[in-house]
Amino acid sequence: MLQTFRRQPPVDRLKSIDQFRACTKAELRDVARLAEHVKVHQGEILVREGRSDRELFLILAGTAEVVQAGRRVNALGPCDFFGELGALNHGPRSATVTALSDLELLVIGPREFDSLAQIPGFRNALLERMANRLRIVDSRLAAAGAQEDLGGHDATSQDWPSASPTRVTRHIASEAH
Repeated sequence: MLQTFRRQPPVDRLKSIDQFRACTKAELRDVARLAEHVKVHQGEILVREGRSDRELFLILAGTAEVVQAGRRVNALGPCDFFGELGALNHGPRSATVTALSDLELLVIGPREFDSLAQIPGFRNALLERMANRLRIVDSRLAAAGAQEDLGGHDATSQDWPSASPTRVTRHIASEAH
């Protein structure tokens, strides 16, 4: 169950998050004002694979796991965003995200997302984070393709059993959430 805090996180706390370091104090005040500051208990599901939710989440404290098709594909912690693809393109969620510990989050709904996307510091932080994820996905996909060219017997490919490009693409795409 989501529990909303009475107060928004202090601007100084937001400033300590890597993605927001370039934001001005005014931009951070807008982020704090527009986002919902919530606490979630361990074991709660935040996002369910296949649903068409549109919220974006930023973890302030705690850890969560990302599961796709019943398989854990990623772990998330403080300063990690998730749900941005659903917020941007309104498609179904590609993974389930569950709280591994109590979490403190900023939750950004669809109406607030549009407003926050107009704040240069927030927009740039979000785009930089997504670009970094895409760079990781691209390099892993290239490595999996090279492994397939070698007959799939590369000892460093333990994460990619029977790694066809299609299978790897699906697996890697899930890590972007």
